[in-house]
Amino acid sequence: MIKEVLKVDITHFGVPKLADTTVGKDKLAALKKIDDDKRATEQARNNLESFVINMKDVLEEDDVYKAASTPEEMEKIQEALRKESEWLEEDSWGETFVVFNARLAKIEDYCDPVTNRVKEMKARPAAVAELKQAFNLTEQFLAKIANTTEELRYHTATEIENLEKLLTSTKEWLEKTAKEQDALAKNVNPVLKSETLKTKKTALERDLYYLVRKPIPQWYKDKLNKMMEAMKNKTEEAKKTEEGKKTEEGKKDEKTEEGKTDEKDGEKKESEKSDTKTDDKPEEKPVETPKEETTGEKTIEEASSDKPKEESTGEKPKDESAGEKPKDESTGEKPKEEAGKDKAQTEPKDDSKEEL
Repeated sequence: MIKEVLKVDITHFGVPKLADTTVGKDKLAALKKIDDDKRATEQARNNLESFVINMKDVLEEDDVYKAASTPEEMEKIQEALRKESEWLEEDSWGETFVVFNARLAKIEDYCDPVTNRVKEMKARPAAVAELKQAFNLTEQFLAKIANTTEELRYHTATEIENLEKLLTSTKEWLEKTAKEQDALAKNVNPVLKSETLKTKKTALERDLYYLVRKPIPQWYKDKLNKMMEAMKNKTEEAKKTEEGKKTEEGKKDEKTEEGKTDEKDGEKKESEKSDTKTDDKPEEKPVETPKEETTGEKTIEEASSDKPKEESTGEKPKDESAGEKPKDESTGEKPKEEAGKDKAQTEPKDDSKEEL
């Protein structure tokens, strides 16, 4: 591979490059400073005006601020606010942000005692509730440790004792300080402050979480595993015993059902035997009436059975046309021969003759 050095001539077109740029940079920095100062002055002026207006409103309308201030403090603050408002309207034009910030700090010093009391009055209930919540968590943890056998405790007695002492001292401090705070007027600086409550809470939770998150030693894990295995075996044995009882109960139920079935079968057989005995008895044949010897003449029943046929064909039987006498039209009675035959048919027959 062959390398060759190339010579290049550079020519600048357009605006020629400045030989010295220091003057331009200084001008730009000065302009930037003027803009920054102007912006800072406007912000400082707005902060001062907002504070003065807000304090006037709350001192006149908010009952909490009225209760948190003494008459002397109220008069002093209102006079300072009035003077500051007049200065802003008349003499503040052309002042820098340094002046505005200094005047804001001064007026805040007048109002700090009252504003601090109001802040404490609003923040104290929540801070007390959070500290009491820490008390509850600590008591629950200590109760859990107390209910644990000594064999399964991996926290030292000194650690538990220190936590109990801290809990007791903090509760006593809160009870005592709260009574003192309740005895004070609202326009007096508080003795129970929210920052102190937060500090006490943090200290208690630090010791509590140290014990809660303490690493579990290996001997504790081994012992716990053995206990869990023993409990598991005990549960399985109890389960087997219960299943055995259920199986025995099932067998007993089956035996009782079989006995009931056998009883039913026996009853059925007895009923069938009784039915067969009744069936074996000789049936009584109905008494047959001897048939009369016919001498070529039909009985009354045969004659009555033949009547429909005659009526259907429209022909009279030969016997009727030859030998039967017609009924007496005047009386509507049958001839004597027919009446005698009917009487003989309706009369009961002698059983002794039938047997012969």
